[in-house]
Amino acid sequence: MSLHIVHFIGPINHSAVCTIRNLCLQALQSGASEIELHMSTEGGNMTAGFALYFFLKSLPLPLTTHNIGSVESVGVVIFLAGGKRYACPGTRFLVHPLHWGFGSLVAADHSRVSEWRDCLDFDAERYACIFEEATREAGAQDDIRTNLFGNARIYDAEQAVKAGIIHKATQARLPGAGTTSHWWNG
Repeated sequence: MSLHIVHFIGPINHSAVCTIRNLCLQALQSGASEIELHMSTEGGNMTAGFALYFFLKSLPLPLTTHNIGSVESVGVVIFLAGGKRYACPGTRFLVHPLHWGFGSLVAADHSRVSEWRDCLDFDAERYACIFEEATREAGAQDDIRTNLFGNARIYDAEQAVKAGIIHKATQARLPGAGTTSHWWNG
């Protein structure tokens, strides 16, 4: 067995997603039989985040995700791609209303505003569906739609276990030198 750990700390944007994807592909080419993604992120771009989630789900080997600080917003979706999911004690998960930035846009017509609303609604529903599917084994499921359209919700590690976001709250441990390959962003 060849464990490869991808370390990621930072915002979710197109550049970061390409980096994580490339690190996973390099791990595969280097003979990985299992990948762990140790992550802490404040979230970011929804389009990039969903693309990374679906890429991680396509990996032909087991993926474990580990929250090593805070996993927020679209970062929660990415985290849920792991078949095994863990969080260090003292970490948190944040589910909150989705939003978009408009960059240098100074004007929009009714049609465009309606399109953006529809896209936000679509993203919120697919976020909720991914959450429900990943946490189904927890028994009583949390309906996070109220958190995606209203008040934010913070889960600490113990609450995340009860909600099914993680399987166990445990400190991340790095295997001894020579037994694991490490990949990192930045």
